[in-house]
Amino acid sequence: MPFDIANQQELEQSWKYLSRNGPVPESPYDVHAAIEKGLPAAALKRFRAAVEELPDKTWAEILAISVSQLKRLRGADRPLSSGVSSQLVLFALLLTRAEDVFGGRAAALDWMRDEQMALGGRRPIDLLDTFIGAALVDRALRQIDYGVYL
Repeated sequence: MPFDIANQQELEQSWKYLSRNGPVPESPYDVHAAIEKGLPAAALKRFRAAVEELPDKTWAEILAISVSQLKRLRGADRPLSSGVSSQLVLFALLLTRAEDVFGGRAAALDWMRDEQMALGGRRPIDLLDTFIGAALVDRALRQIDYGVYL
């Protein structure tokens, strides 16, 4: 099941969640390098502030870490791990994609938190902790966007 790599426009739109002043990556290779290096902890703080309606438990599940690990990251000065950075970028990309499909963040988050027939009755937000789950969410969003019957 392929996962479509974000194009430049999607990268620019999704990066708003992760960096206020930093340069927007010029390519997916730059995103890969940033993930390997580890995003600054401020990226998580900024994203959480932008999407404050999600509770700690949901954020921890999306990032594939425990709630206690998430709480320790709040005041961290060191970069995030590559695993947490990867999950954070993945969520930013898929949330941006859902915003485009549904016309805004509120509608996108509503869709992500509701059970979806196209995802076997699962909630998209519950699938984001694995690559395969994220690919399924991406496929569902693209099918909706292209008007494919689900």
